[in-house]
Formats: sequence, C-alpha cells, structure tokens
Amino acid sequence: MASLLKVPFILSSAIAQQVAFTPPNIASGEETIPQTFNERVLTRVMAYGFPTMKALYWILSFTEVVIIASQTADSFKSVIQAIAQHAAGHGIRDTPITFPFILGTTLTVAGGLGRWWCYRTLGRFFTFELSVRKGQHIVTTGPYAVIRHPAYTAGITQLIGMVMLHGSPTSWLRHSGVLDIPGLKLAVMSWLVGVTFLAIGSVLRVSEEDEALKSAFGDEWARWAKVVRYRLIPGIY
Repeated sequence: MASLLKVPFILSSAIAQQVAFTPPNIASGEETIPQTFNERVLTRVMAYGFPTMKALYWILSFTEVVIIASQTADSFKSVIQAIAQHAAGHGIRDTPITFPFILGTTLTVAGGLGRWWCYRTLGRFFTFELSVRKGQHIVTTGPYAVIRHPAYTAGITQLIGMVMLHGSPTSWLRHSGVLDIPGLKLAVMSWLVGVTFLAIGSVLRVSEEDEALKSAFGDEWARWAKVVRYRLIPGIY
C-alpha cells in the first residue's frame, strides 16, 4: 500500500513539469526583444531542450508507476507484465517513500502551480520568449503584486524540487537500478546540464526583462517597480 501511495505524487510532479515547460503563447518575430547571448542560449534550451526533458520525465515517471503496479496490484499484471519483466531483467525495483521524495514532489508541484498562476494572470502576454506584445501593459495583480518575476521564482523552485526528488541518494532514479539501462545515465546527465543552464539563465534574465519592460513602458513600469520592489524573493531580492 505504501508504494501505491507514491503514484499520485509521481503523476502530479510529471503533470506539473508538463505545465511549466509548455509555452502558453508564442510571440511573433516582431514582438521579441533583440537577443543577448544569454537569451539565445535560453531560447535554444526552451525550443529543443524542453520537449526532450518533458518526454524523458514522462518515461521515467511511467516506468516507476509500472514497477509499483507490477509489485503491488495483481490486477495490473496482465497489462504490464512484459514491461515489468523487462525492467526486472535489469534489476529495477521500487523504493520506499522518503522525506526527500515528499519535499521534492511538493516543491515541484508548487513550482508548476506557481507558473500556471502566472500564465493565467498575464494571459496572452505570457510568452517564453522575451517579448513585448501588441496591446501589452504592466500587470500588477496576482503574484505580480508580490514580486516582479514570480514565474522565474516558481520555475527555480520547481527545478530545485526535481533535482531533490530524483537526485537524492534514496531517490528511485539513483536507488532502483534504472540507471544501469544503457544510455539512460547519459540522458539523465544531459537533463541535468539543461536544468543547470536553465536555472542560471533564468536568474540572469531577470535584469534583462526588467530593462526591456522599463524601456517599453517607462513611467508605468517605474510606478510598479516602486511598489513591488523585489524581483524574485519577497524581502530579499
């Protein structure tokens, strides 16, 4: 039963990553801000890395759910027997619920929900590309009444959660034996490199986005920035 309790946690973190890494809107070429080196790197990570990262995350999540189901629910065995036997042939096993698993999942889901809130608040103005859209104005409600760049805060929170969830010594990814499958360790290392670039690039992008909004909206941005002083962490930065 304890293993089955992991399933909703596993699926919720995968759904949260799907939401956070899927652009709600696409900016046209004339709406995007001229790219810096950091923006060019981020743009390529988002264009090519995000689909790969989402696919890999779903594959790992589904594999773990299959292992749990094969070991705890007889009714599933007829459907997933072949997959489970293949996994067992590689020595892959389930792992128990741990504190890093709970905390990592919580941060991952919280980050995904935070980004979804930002999508809903900005509506069609939210793009993954650094852009100023036609008819755009400074939005000062919802999370944007607390900090100026809540989507980055939520995204970094989610990345920390995913690294904790899958990188702790007791995590399923490291403890189950799944990394012994040929090629998977390289795929996971590539995912980690992408996450690192994404986290660093997001922090650097905060200043770039502030400058773009200041240039586009002038006094409107200045009034907002005077009231909402902090960029990422209330009371700190």
